[in-house]
This record gives sequence, structure tokens and C-alpha cells, in this order.
Amino acid sequence: MSDQSDPARTRAELLSDILFPRDRATGPGGALVTTSKEATDDAIRRAQALVGAQGKDPWAHFILGLAQGLRYLDGGTHADGERAVEALREAVRLGGRTDPDAALILQQLAATLAAMWANAFTRDPGGTDPAGLGEALRLARESVELTPEDDPNFSVRLAQVAEFIGQGADGPGRLAEAVETAERALAAAHPDDPRLSQYQHTHAILKAHLAAEEGSAGTAVDAERSAIRAGHLAHPYDPAQMRIIGTIQRARTLSAGGGPSA
Repeated sequence: MSDQSDPARTRAELLSDILFPRDRATGPGGALVTTSKEATDDAIRRAQALVGAQGKDPWAHFILGLAQGLRYLDGGTHADGERAVEALREAVRLGGRTDPDAALILQQLAATLAAMWANAFTRDPGGTDPAGLGEALRLARESVELTPEDDPNFSVRLAQVAEFIGQGADGPGRLAEAVETAERALAAAHPDDPRLSQYQHTHAILKAHLAAEEGSAGTAVDAERSAIRAGHLAHPYDPAQMRIIGTIQRARTLSAGGGPSA
């Protein structure tokens, strides 16, 4: 067991204590915490208190950004997303590239920016420019640069880059690069990585997009095979199985010459 003074252990315990505290049975004033919203609000209060006490520590701002991001993803407002981004930006500013968790902080900031972009796209697909993902892609690429290739998180960070490129963050016509990046993520992944199905499905989706762009039945067949493998890698009761089935069906439509189905 590592020593309590180990910085990585200390940070992990601090994160757990704020986001998943053992004493969460009651909130302010002894009120019972019974809903996810109350639990998230409680986490934000704890994180704000930590920032108040350790305002120069990038990890405090990172935890606050995570807590605000949880509220945003759980049906929160645009302002919640902005506050999450603000806290994560401050963590990046304070920690810089030398912070031991710099890659993780950059990855999370990129993911939060992408989630806000995705929500905007859902509301107004025609009025949401993929170039709005440009900063998220830049941050994701920087996160990969800071991650050793033998790090367990190298593949997930590469997959994040592949997804952003595939969404058009670096401009149109980059799907081949996105597929190649997804293949790098798969090649680098450990066989026991529980996220392996996720990487494989990302690859399948990008292959299907490329097949639609090229009008290539052969690429569509490759996409179907990749999606089937993603299904085999996922747990049978994983909710992602329904999305994987959708990708298989789309790939089959494309391979049969049915055009770029949605």
C-alpha cells in the first residue's frame, strides 16, 4: 500500500471524499440527501469550500469543475456548463503542463466543451458550426501529447481526438484521419481495458461515416465488422449495445447501396 503522503493517493482520496463522501446521508442542517440533484449540489458546496481553503491548488478547481459538470450533464443550465468550464480553465492555468494530472485536466476540459457543443447542436443542428469544437480538439491533442503511450489512459485520449476530428472540429474531409486515429487507440489499448468496446465502436462509427462520404461498399463492410466486434466486446446487458446495433444496421444499409442513412 502506498504511503498517505503520496500525492496521487492524496488527490484520489480528496476527489472521492468530495464527490462520493461517506457521510452523504445528510446534507446542510442535517437534511436527508435523497436525490442525485441534492447529492450533486452537496458535492459542489464541498468543492467550493475546498477552493476557498486551497485556492492556489489546481486540483481543488478541477474537482469543482467536475462537480459543476455533473450538474450540467444531469439536466443543468448552460450557466452550469460555463461554470464547469471556468473552473477547469483555472485548473489548467494554475497547473500548467507540469502538473502531474495535466493530461487528465485537459481531457476533462475538452470533454466539457464538447458536451456543451453537443447540446447546442441538438437544439440547432443547422446553426451549430463544427469549428466550435476546435478548442476541444486542441486540448484533447495536448492531453495525448502529455500522456505516455504505455499509460492506461492513452487510448481513451486518442479516441477522444478521433471523435472530435470525425465531428468536423478540424474541418471537413478529415474522416480518414479520424479513422486512423481510432485505429491507433485500438492498437494501443490493453486487451483487458474495460473501455475496449467503446474504442471499437468509435472506430465503427467513423468507418461508417467514411463509407457514406466515399460511397464505398467495402468501407461499409469494414464498419459493420468493426461494430460487430464492438458488440462482442461489450457486456450483453450494456446499454451501449442498442447504439452498436444501430451502427451495424447503418453499415449494412450503406454496403447494400442504400445511401447515407442517419
